[in-house]
Amino acid sequence: MDISGDLSGVRASQISELKKLAEYRTERNELIHPEILAGLIRLTQLWNREICVYLSRSGVLMAAAVGQHATVTLPPLKGRSPGKHLRCIHTHPNGNPKLSPLDYTALSSLKLESMTAVGVSQGRFRGLQIAYRTENAPLIIDLGPNDLPEFDYSESLEDLEYNSRGDKKAGTKPGKERAFLIALQDVAQEVNEDLEELGELASTAGVDVVGQLVQLRRYGQARSYLGSGKLEELLHRLQETKADVVISDDELSPTQLRTLETQTGLKVLDRTGLILDIFAQRARSREGKLQVELAQLQHLLPYLTGQGQALSRLGAGIGSRGPGETKLELDRRRMRERITLLDKQLKLVLQHREIQRRQRTKSGLPSIALVGYTNAGKTTFMRNAMTQSGLRSDVPAGENKLFATLDPIVRRIKLNSALEILLSDTVGFIRKLPTQLLKAFLATLEEVQQADILIHVLDVSHPQAFQQAETVHEVLGQLECREKPIITLLNKVDKVADINDVAQLAQLLPYPVALSLKRGDSLQPVWTALESLLE
Repeated sequence: MDISGDLSGVRASQISELKKLAEYRTERNELIHPEILAGLIRLTQLWNREICVYLSRSGVLMAAAVGQHATVTLPPLKGRSPGKHLRCIHTHPNGNPKLSPLDYTALSSLKLESMTAVGVSQGRFRGLQIAYRTENAPLIIDLGPNDLPEFDYSESLEDLEYNSRGDKKAGTKPGKERAFLIALQDVAQEVNEDLEELGELASTAGVDVVGQLVQLRRYGQARSYLGSGKLEELLHRLQETKADVVISDDELSPTQLRTLETQTGLKVLDRTGLILDIFAQRARSREGKLQVELAQLQHLLPYLTGQGQALSRLGAGIGSRGPGETKLELDRRRMRERITLLDKQLKLVLQHREIQRRQRTKSGLPSIALVGYTNAGKTTFMRNAMTQSGLRSDVPAGENKLFATLDPIVRRIKLNSALEILLSDTVGFIRKLPTQLLKAFLATLEEVQQADILIHVLDVSHPQAFQQAETVHEVLGQLECREKPIITLLNKVDKVADINDVAQLAQLLPYPVALSLKRGDSLQPVWTALESLLE
């Protein structure tokens, strides 16, 4: 058996004692042979260092490593790589048998069968914690000193494999991910409406939401987003729900994202990453695809920083510091080169749009842009406007999903014998819209900036209708369009139980017009308000 790690100050006789442990063969039903465990406990106490060993499924002790507390590197295996039939068992000289976030990462990255932490204090066994690798979150079992003799390791593996086969038969559709939502909130409340919107975004992206967890913002942590107690609760909830992706309602810092991924062993997305994923699915035109790719790269670039050291800590064959850092630097350089190329291509798109816009300006027709929160009814307004004006609508039917429209649409509509306009439909707004996303979609949003009048379509049936209106006005402020004339179309009045709520909302917004686009109400009140503003 090979022994590696920090052996400074260790006697040769004690190293021989560790090597002799390989003479014991662990039975199939045992997690570890009692004599091997006793030897590891004795040497851990003697050296006050962690000892880490690999055991094969057949019970052979393959390799060992010694290190200072919490810094032991997983043993290298000559001639083979760690894999699904190896279990890793290591001691904690502080007596704490809990697995660390790094243990979960190593379990997943090295594709080990299981990872076990053994608590050792004053030369005695204080308990252990086992984590099994599964397709979703790790399965965790805690055992005390009295539980270990009765524990059947092979039976636990059989149960795990049986349940795994059952999950595949009874699970969700192939390829459908299971998402768990997390968020911070300012005040305690029973229903978190922000998380409801995040759930809608997740559904639009094509994943199933299987659970959610909320913490008061004052208890959140700058490094890990959630507090330590909530993180522990999250791990248990992920295990229960078998989620395979965690989605945060806030934009995460690179440190927060890496910490959450390390703690959970799962893929972690923040709100911006989720929105960009939806955009990537929805983009149809070359312009839209360019904008989405640019926004994604600009969002991902900061998250590449500094992961080389974390990967090098996982042990041999996973990525030492040199190759890891070199690979990251190469990725960053390629990403920056791609961003520069996309910037150039989008500038050409902007130039082409400017030529088109000048041609439309020469026609002398007023330019009207539809703005509003996502899924408020802007595309339905465009279809109804064309149909009621006697034109055949070639605009795709609006879906009851967030960001159903991504690429801008401009149509020439004749309202009456004296008035003809250019009406443009644009991408919907949403709260917490990152600044870099606005910059990436400048080619699309220039239709808003160049418009003479804006028609703000608002879903008055939504519980947070006024907050959504405020979000739209905030984004318009970022686009320097707040001073433009705005008509507020109070849509979906047919879904409002108390019409007085609509009347109260109308008093707070400019040029309000209440109607139902789905019901097919006449748009004449909107055109009347438009003519008044144009005059």
